[in-house]
Formats: sequence, C-alpha cells, structure tokens
Amino acid sequence: MYDEPSDFERQLDQDLRNLIFQYLGASEASAWDESRSPYPGLRAFNPEESLIFYGRGREIDELFVKLSDSKCRFIAVVGASGSGKSSLIAAGLLPALNKNAIYGSKDWVWGRFTPGELGDNPFVAMASAFKEIIEAHRLRPGDIARSLKNDPLFLTELVTMALKHKARWAELLLFIDQFEEIFSLVDPNHLSAFVNLLELAAKTERVRTVITLRDDFFHRCNQRPGLNALLKDGQYNLLAPNLEQLKEMITRPAERAGLRFEEGLVQRILDDTGLEPGALALMAYALSQLWEATKGHGRIMTHAAYNSFNGVHGAIGRRAEDTFQCFECTTKNVEDRFTRVFRELVEVDEQGVASRRRAKLGAVTTEREAETIVNALIKDRLLVTGREKEGEPTVEVAHEAIFTSWKRLREWIEVKRDDLRLLRQVRLAAAEWKEKSRAEYLRWPHERLSLVSQMLERLQPNLSELESEFIRPESERLLEEIDKTATTHQQRVRIGERLAEIGDPRSGVGLRKDGLPDIVWCKVPKGKITLVKKKGTFRVDVDAFHIAKYPVTYIQYRSFIAAEDGYRKKGWWKELAEREDQPGEQFRKFDNHPAENVSWYDAMAFCRWLTEKLGYEVRLPTEWEWQQAATGGDPANEYPWGPEWDSSKANTSESGLSRTTAVGMYPQGASPVGALDMSGNVREWCLNEYESPKRVEVSGVHARALRGAGWLLNRGVARCAGRNWFNLPSCRSDDFGFRLVCASPIF
Repeated sequence: MYDEPSDFERQLDQDLRNLIFQYLGASEASAWDESRSPYPGLRAFNPEESLIFYGRGREIDELFVKLSDSKCRFIAVVGASGSGKSSLIAAGLLPALNKNAIYGSKDWVWGRFTPGELGDNPFVAMASAFKEIIEAHRLRPGDIARSLKNDPLFLTELVTMALKHKARWAELLLFIDQFEEIFSLVDPNHLSAFVNLLELAAKTERVRTVITLRDDFFHRCNQRPGLNALLKDGQYNLLAPNLEQLKEMITRPAERAGLRFEEGLVQRILDDTGLEPGALALMAYALSQLWEATKGHGRIMTHAAYNSFNGVHGAIGRRAEDTFQCFECTTKNVEDRFTRVFRELVEVDEQGVASRRRAKLGAVTTEREAETIVNALIKDRLLVTGREKEGEPTVEVAHEAIFTSWKRLREWIEVKRDDLRLLRQVRLAAAEWKEKSRAEYLRWPHERLSLVSQMLERLQPNLSELESEFIRPESERLLEEIDKTATTHQQRVRIGERLAEIGDPRSGVGLRKDGLPDIVWCKVPKGKITLVKKKGTFRVDVDAFHIAKYPVTYIQYRSFIAAEDGYRKKGWWKELAEREDQPGEQFRKFDNHPAENVSWYDAMAFCRWLTEKLGYEVRLPTEWEWQQAATGGDPANEYPWGPEWDSSKANTSESGLSRTTAVGMYPQGASPVGALDMSGNVREWCLNEYESPKRVEVSGVHARALRGAGWLLNRGVARCAGRNWFNLPSCRSDDFGFRLVCASPIF
C-alpha cells in the first residue's frame, strides 16, 4: 500500500533527511506551520516553501552537476506546461544554493523575474529584479534597463555592484522564469537586444543564467540563432514526474504538516492523476482542495473530503464552473461578462497555442459584474494578482491547466481562437509601429482592418490609445491625406481610386440604405449675379437655395440607369427634344468619380426621377445659381477659394492628369458655401440656354450652358464667372457632368 510507510521506512527517511539538513546547514527544528496548507495549489512553490517541496531530488542533483561545471553559464529548464519548472528552481535549486549545496554558493546573489512581468520590456523586468542593488546605489530601474539594452557590456558593471563586498567566489545568478513570455508578452523590438544580452551573460565570469521554458515554445528559440546556440549546450529537459515522484509529492508534504491519508486514498489520487501532460498541476490543485476540505475536521484526509470536489479530474474545472455558475442566476449577459474577463487574460500565438496573458486589473474589471467574477476566481486561486512597476495591480490565469480542465473556458478558447490570435497580432504590430516612429508603410490596409473590425465587434477588447490609433480605418487616413496641401495631383488620383476600391465612407458620395443617391446639401445665400454675354450683361436676383456638395457620382447616376423605373422609363423624357436608347459610357468607372459622358437630357431625366423618389424637387442649377454657390455671394472671389489662382486646388488642365479624379479630392478648393469641385474635374450642365440665359424651359434644342471648366480646360474657364462656349443638350463628353440644386424645403 502507498498510504502509510512502515515505521522502519519512516525512521530511515527521517535519518537521511537529518543528515542532508546537517550537511546543508539547516535545522530540523524549522518545522512547517501546521495551520498552513502544505500544498500551494496551482501557483509555483516559492523559496520559503522548500520544506514542503518533494519529489524532484534527482532533478535537483542533476542541475547541481550542470551548475557546478564552471563552463556552464546558461541552463534552460525545458518542460511541458504544469510540469513544475518554476517550483524546481524556486523551491529546489535556489534554497539548496543558499545552503551551500555547491561550495561557496551561499554567497551567491540571485534575482528572479519574468520577461513580461512589468509590461513589454524585459530589460525593465530584469533591472527591477535587483532591488538591493538599486537601493544601495540609488539607481532607477529605468536607467538600468536602458543601459542594459543600449550597452550590453553594462552587465559587467551590474555584476560588480551586485558582488561588491562578497567573497571572491560569489556569483550572480539570473533566474528568468517563464521565458516563453519573450514571445507572448514582450515587444518584438526588444527581442534581439535581449538575446544579445543573454549571449554576453553566458560569456561573463561570475554570471550564471537559469531559465524555465515551456516546451511548446522551444521551436521559437531554435529560430533565433543566439538562443539556439545557448540551448544546445545548456538545455535540461524536465520530464513529467513518474508515479513514485507523484507519490512523494502527495505524502511527504502531508507528513511535514502532521497529516495522514485514509487508507487507499493516496493510490486513488495517483490513479486519478495519471501521467498525462498537465497531470501535476491538476493534482496539485486537487491536493490544495483536499486540504481545504479537511481543515477543521482532524488530521486525517479522507475519501469523503476527496469526493466533495470530484477529485483530480473535477478539481479545477468543477471549482471554476461552480464559481462561475453562481453568477448565472444574478447577472444578465453572463456569457458576455465571461468574454469581457478572459479576452484580456488569454493570448493565442501564430500556431494557435493558448497561453496566459497578464493584464491590468482595471482593464479586466471595467464593469461591476466582471469585477465580481474576477474577485471570486482570485479567491479560488484560479486567477492571481500582482503589481506593475508603477504599483498598478495586474491579474492573470494561475496556470494554463485551467485552459483544458475547465470545459467552459476550453470551448470559449476554441470559438475565439482566431479572434484572440488576431488581437495579439494587432498589439504586436502596433508596438512595432511605435518603435519605428509610426512609419506609414507598417499600417494595415482596409482588407486586413475589416477583419480586425469584425474581431473587435465580437471581443470588444480594451485597446490602448496606440492600438486604437494603429487600427484607424484606411479610409480615414486617406481622407486625412487629401486635407494636406502638399498632397500632389497624382496622389489625389490614387487616393480617390483606393477609396473607391475599399468603399468611400463620405456622405454625399454614395447611396443611402434604400439605394437612392445620398445628397449632402450646402446652403447658398441670396444675392445678385451679373452674367457677361457677348452682347451686354444679364443681372439677376438669386433667392437662397441649396446646392449639392459634390457633382452627381457614377454610383449615384448608375442607380438611375439600373432602376426598373429609371433610365428606361420614357416619362422622364417628356417634353425633352431627344432621348438616346442607351446612356453614355462612363470612361472612369469608379463609384466615387463624377458621372461623365452625360448629356443635358440625361441629367434632366435623372432630376425628374430623383424628385419623385425624394418627395421634393431637385433640378439642375441655373448659371446664376451656380455662380452664386461658387463665389458664396462675394464677387471678389475670382475662384471658389478666393481671388487668386492656385493650381493645387483644382483638377484643370494645369494638373497634367488629363482625366477625372474622385469627387472632393481638393478640399482646399471648396467654395465659401462648402461645395467642392466647382472649378475643375467636370464641366457641369446648367438649366438655362447659353445664348438666352433667361430661357429655362425644358423644350427646344438650343445650346445649354456649362460651368466649371473641368479637367480638359484651363484656369481661364475655371473662374467662377467664366462661361463655357455653347454645347448642344444632346452632347456627351468625358468631361461633362452635373450637380443638383434644391429650391424647395428639404426633408
């Protein structure tokens, strides 16, 4: 039976342990406080718990052999998640070194840290691990971190400070726990420098480095030449404990705490634990629950207590689920709360491997319900808390074993795996973007950001200001570029076409949800306009009205062509002199470009169709309305933007483009009322006849007026008061377009 060793076995073990403790300078009088649990559960053992750390004697001896070799300056303890790597070093190796297990090792100085424990900078974490050095020399962790990154040779100065006043055989031991964080939590821009520092440390006298590494991240180290070389000679594979070791981990801490097992219980725990990956973590948590169930009921741990939480298999998952289910009766949208908690605590890498992510406690507990859930999981030791360098509290999953043993969380990770992977990519890419001075070439395009948008909708993670700025929609960034005066004509062409490709978000450029043209109206004040004709002038009073911000776009005009009651309906051509069987062909087939190759008749039919659809009248502007909108009522405005010509503010022949651009690509050239493209891009049909401006009747075949120059004509015609030469209403051209006005109330 495993349960109770014989008196002879117990006495022999006691004698051997006394000899070991005498050799290490320890006293058996330092007994374990029986009011404390001898099983720490999911968390790793710490050095103060070395008295209850059992089952890894052989491994500790093997590490001593490697560490005793003066040439071995780097050791990587590699093993599966939950195999006890951190405990082996913290509660096995380090306490033994403090007791002079290696000659002179009691004088060694050591510091423990994890690469990502203070954010994404491993140098800050490393610097903060040496509190005594910092305090003794009045240094700041940030200064040490910068020095270690920028000048790895600073390590020798750190060694000198650490070993000052120590014996000549003293050494500095760097214990880097959870080394896989350099791939999951650390800013990639720090990685090369950190590896260089480790390479230097491995060549520095009186410095030794011990790391713990999850084996599922081992291949990532092999992809880095520097790490690959270090691991080649310093790798120590920690295997999962065998049955005898597991038995020792169960029984020996209990003996230390004065506890006994009911007959058959130890074997039952061993049978339930098995030798599967992660079994040690599950057993450790089950033992901590067994102690909790036994506390206050004597010194014998019973089958009944073990049954109360369903043993090893149910310990973590059942505990977590029981804790969580109590909220389902009291909290609305509990599944949403679940996502809000664990979206910050789980990270999935490129290979789909889930790992812990340390998050700021405030980012996880943004709502009262989430805070309640987190506090309950912390109380049950399923989540653990810590503090950042500035004292801000953090929280993380206690152990990856929870990811597989808690069914709810396991299934959630499976469903959210792609989203979590993408979220990690966003955070890493944003960090790289910042490191490289926010270089524009590192920004993600719309196609990739559309996936991010969907992920954000599902996960709703808490993004930093940097991350939010990094994932700004490409369309926003492009529209920001056209606001810059330095943006060239060619760049404006490319921006417009890219907006058409990804979906132009501007109001007034596309269609409404009901498929009708979306028109943005600009209010035009009343005033007086003088038209210059070949024979004299024509003065007219202009009442206040509204004009469209942009010329009618290709997608808007196409909605008329495609509608069953649109272009093909003969009624729209009533009283018009001509009607073509087919509309003119668009030369630049981009949705956000102005409709072109449109005759005056085509434009009139469109206005009639849209008037019926909108429920209020829209039509072509008269020349005087067009001019009033272009000048804003100020005759000093020779051009829409002012009295002086500026070729950077319009797409006329001076641009050299010889083609249309998307509408609104020259916001600096806006008229005072806010209308765009009133000089350049396309010439725009007006309602009135050219020779007889007063005539606005729709019948007849006389030439109609065009305004606004267009890409084909020059600055002379682009003036607000400039009148194009006459064109017959049936004419079509790739620089002919139109815009709308509305003189009636707009609904």
